[in-house]
Amino acid sequence: MATLPGECFDAIITDPPYAEIDRDYGRLSESAWHELMRAVVAQVRRVLKPSGSAVFVLQPNSERIGRMRPWLFEFLAWTAREWNLVQDVWWWNISTPPTGSCQRKNGLMRPSVKACVWLGSPQCFRNQDEVLWTPSEAMAQLKRADRARRISPSGLSIRDARIAEIVAERGGVTPYNLLPIANANSATSGGAKGHGAATPEALCDWWVRYITRPGATILDPFIGSGTVGAAALKAGRSVVGIEQHVPYQDMARQTLIAAEERHAA
Repeated sequence: MATLPGECFDAIITDPPYAEIDRDYGRLSESAWHELMRAVVAQVRRVLKPSGSAVFVLQPNSERIGRMRPWLFEFLAWTAREWNLVQDVWWWNISTPPTGSCQRKNGLMRPSVKACVWLGSPQCFRNQDEVLWTPSEAMAQLKRADRARRISPSGLSIRDARIAEIVAERGGVTPYNLLPIANANSATSGGAKGHGAATPEALCDWWVRYITRPGATILDPFIGSGTVGAAALKAGRSVVGIEQHVPYQDMARQTLIAAEERHAA
């Protein structure tokens, strides 16, 4: 990244390695992970355009059952203080299977969310219209003529008919900051290609459309299986990827070639 010119990318979207996880490329201690990520964040801020933002997809993990590691939360606090956390956003993998910690004898809940650490200026580019949710049947059936005011438990006054009108006008519902996306092991996923921690293309596609315009250039400094790149090409953006692990370089290259062919078709 240090060889790249400054302010040349519209966005950075990446799923970096996590601390204290054994992978085929090795294992990073919590201190080594922080050292790496501080260097990465410094370069990200240098190569990012003033209107751009960066998203780091990170999953918390535990030292042992009942004791979480602090590295993710330390990273969140540090980047929020030293840069700016635009909003807290979480990806909920609704297909997560139970783990050992969920067994009755342990009694913990199923770990199924990852943080999407969204960093940038408070005025960074985002286009909410690109990521509106499909309205529910209940919302679609609300009568526009019904002007009755409903009071929520918090005391907030809501007009259901007015909400329905806005949804119809915009073509969707404002998304929540919890993104329910299954990590499906489809034929095109990184997991199916042999990557042990691939990000689903649907999640990458959501961020690409939300924080960049068509024609934008996106950087993924840990491109892995190339899923961010595939989503970028599919959405009419350009992508630059960096990958140190040679087997992943080949995997990403194949993913990007296939994505270019699909986009051209």
